[in-house]
Amino acid sequence: MRPNFCPQCGHALDRRALDDGRERPVCPACGFVFYLNPVIAATVLVERDGKILLVLRGENPGKGLWGLPGGFMEADETIEQAAARECLEETGLKIALGETLGVWSFFHDLKNTSGVVIIYAARVIDGEPRAASDSLQVKFFAPAEIDALTLAFSSHREAIASWKEKHVTGHKSHASK
Repeated sequence: MRPNFCPQCGHALDRRALDDGRERPVCPACGFVFYLNPVIAATVLVERDGKILLVLRGENPGKGLWGLPGGFMEADETIEQAAARECLEETGLKIALGETLGVWSFFHDLKNTSGVVIIYAARVIDGEPRAASDSLQVKFFAPAEIDALTLAFSSHREAIASWKEKHVTGHKSHASK
């Protein structure tokens, strides 16, 4: 995202190097500095009966690949609300969040920006899995089955590995309760 106009006064923006050495969009009329902040995404690892829920992505990035349900946080919600909303939109499942499995940084090529994804463990509290929103298919996989799949994002594989490590060593996550 590269803004062209000032959100304060509507004047065309210039690009100027500031004291921090970074070139940023700046309004020559009112002095507003437009900071290009990263996007925030929330993702969930939903476990039921020892299996992990994956969605077959219907949109880029990762179209046609399996991944954990998730998406971008809206300005009027918390990260936890975003995680629950994205899961409901993509899978039809209402969930209860458990522990945080991790926080990852990424570069979003399509939006030409960086971002942060927070991945939570979760459990189903209502609903039956169904493809919805931008997912083509929804399925629970045994952890061993996931090893053979190409996942849309490396953070998903790392979160699954983290969950498996805790699950295999006998440490139960908050989502498993």
